[in-house]
Amino acid sequence: MDGTILGQGSFVANSTGLANPNPGNAEVGQANAQIIVIPSGVDWLRVFNYTQFGTASAAGGAYFNGTANADVGIEFWWQRGMAPGTGIVKYKHSGAVVSADTLVSGGFTLYDPSGQSAGSLPLLGNAVATTASTNVTRPVVSTGNTAGVIVGSVVRLSNTAQTDVNGIDFVVGAVTANTSFTLLTASNPLANAPGAIGGAGFYRLVNTDGLFYPRRRYVVNITKAVNAQVSTSVAHRYVAGQAVRFLIPAVSGMIQLNSTAANNYMTATVVTVVDDYNFTINIDTTAFTTFTWPTISQEPSSFPEVNPVGEDSASALMSLQPQTPVYQGQQIYNTNVGVLSDSTVNTGFLGMVLGNGGNGLELTTPILGPSGSIAWSAGNVPTGDTVYWVAGKSSFGGL
Repeated sequence: MDGTILGQGSFVANSTGLANPNPGNAEVGQANAQIIVIPSGVDWLRVFNYTQFGTASAAGGAYFNGTANADVGIEFWWQRGMAPGTGIVKYKHSGAVVSADTLVSGGFTLYDPSGQSAGSLPLLGNAVATTASTNVTRPVVSTGNTAGVIVGSVVRLSNTAQTDVNGIDFVVGAVTANTSFTLLTASNPLANAPGAIGGAGFYRLVNTDGLFYPRRRYVVNITKAVNAQVSTSVAHRYVAGQAVRFLIPAVSGMIQLNSTAANNYMTATVVTVVDDYNFTINIDTTAFTTFTWPTISQEPSSFPEVNPVGEDSASALMSLQPQTPVYQGQQIYNTNVGVLSDSTVNTGFLGMVLGNGGNGLELTTPILGPSGSIAWSAGNVPTGDTVYWVAGKSSFGGL
């Protein structure tokens, strides 16, 4: 059993949703995190960045979170017993000089949507104190501890003065280390500000999503348009042709979208997927009442929702968009494609999250992680690294 290889494979670093950190110039920056599927019982994992092994690197020449101070990792090692997000890394520090360190974040994290595997993240992280949040459509939450929070993380707030954002899962759109993070992205802000400045409270990292696809989502905005655009608080993961119904409270307006006997229990059809957080529907909302996010003064209130209910096969077949459920450019595990893309499936699996890097234990500036890096041309065209991995088992299973 000792040294048995459980799986091996390769991938190309993912740049979906990312932009050149220094537009108009040739630069290297972090990639999106990558999840790989590994059978139960993995005890060690080794990752090789095939592209960067053959590339000279200037010290601190790569971008991480918009700042050009990162080195590029080339080889990574994880063994059972290491803390989530960590790992050993060899990296190019200057030219062909190779150095080594331990990543304190952005390394390896066991993925188990049940939260039961030793060493995997809990489904809901520990409560972390916040001091305030701003009264804008993308609230900035102040905190002295942003450990584990990166762009794309999902957080849940509680016990703040902004009761209209409590308990809702929001994607993180920006992070200032150990100072603050920003809820939502530039493409899916709230329809309006919460209504008051938030006071002290807590946030928790949400480390999982519903096991079954497709999923119910909270709606943060709907435009008034011939084909209304719907924005969700986290990635919707829908496809063109998917049929959905809305449940919008009276305080949010646009209740004309709700499915009622008066409109013969109307469903809407997704016309286009704009990005991970936005899609358009086949309903003309120009004459509807304006959509708003419930404000603090309107609490208690339910929150606007969108629920998948099937598929319009004709629309799906006519759509020019791929009928493949994706997130950050990758197909969602175990989902079907084509006219069956709306089918309910269990997306759970065991695997490993390969992070996009973070600070080293010795080197206090970032090192790009095992998910690889993106090379941007002066014309802002991205090219992802080619990365290989091998995972194995030991006789006694590690720590």
